[in-house]
Amino acid sequence: MRERGFSTIGGILLATLAGTLTALALMDWVVVDVRTPAPDAFHIKVPFPVAAARVATSFVPKDAFDEASIPPEVTAQKEAVISALRTLLDAPDTTFVKVEADDANVDISKKGDNLLIRVDADDAKVRCQVPLDGVLDGLEHWDWQKVDPAIAFRILGAADHGDLVRVEADDGTKVAITMW
Repeated sequence: MRERGFSTIGGILLATLAGTLTALALMDWVVVDVRTPAPDAFHIKVPFPVAAARVATSFVPKDAFDEASIPPEVTAQKEAVISALRTLLDAPDTTFVKVEADDANVDISKKGDNLLIRVDADDAKVRCQVPLDGVLDGLEHWDWQKVDPAIAFRILGAADHGDLVRVEADDGTKVAITMW
């Protein structure tokens, strides 16, 4: 009979570590990065796996969202909203809104499956990328009755890797939410 020695235990530990690292590398991650300027400067960067956030929200008591019901006039528009999103997804890439003013420029356009929002104002620059296919998927699976955090995870699951939101204020404050 063969004795199990250090090499077997080492192999098991190595395989476990390799499997864990591979799983972590393949997961979708969201990174929230906040920087503020001097004199009270701070920088915080929080990466978290989307799967962990999904598990964490599953522990929220079911009755926690009972008071956050959706108004009936919103629920009545379910089919119109879903139809509009499908039409938007089928539409060619284009610019929907382009506003040029003295203190701000705003562009809202569609590129691929994303709605892109760009704001260049005197006091801030904002870039936002909304995955329309994720929004559609989230709204199609939602009951339209109560607030449901699962919608956010469906949207994030469809997001392209890269910036989802980036804000740069004129005081030097920077906030970025990035999908990785």
